[in-house]
Amino acid sequence: MKRVPMDKVEAGMVLAKPITSLAGQVIVSAGTSLDAPLIARLRDMGLTSAHVENRPGETGDPVESLAELEQALDQRFRRVAGDPELTRMREAIRRHLRATHRTTV
Repeated sequence: MKRVPMDKVEAGMVLAKPITSLAGQVIVSAGTSLDAPLIARLRDMGLTSAHVENRPGETGDPVESLAELEQALDQRFRRVAGDPELTRMREAIRRHLRATHRTTV
């Protein structure tokens, strides 16, 4: 399983985890093969990434850039931007990402 940003999701990929609403309702179940119209609909809903199954021969999770990780973090906290406690939490996570992010050469 790997987490893939929505701009890199392709038709034919298979969901490894279900996609749920904020209320926890399953929107698309695990095992669903994604097609172009479904991908477009998920992007329109504001989904930033999806967990997909590895293709044969693939191993491990892709390494996301620090910028992609920070963008996903900001997206997750966008609805609570005015809450000082959650803002501190977001910044603590950001510091952790910056301290632990591996770069590839």
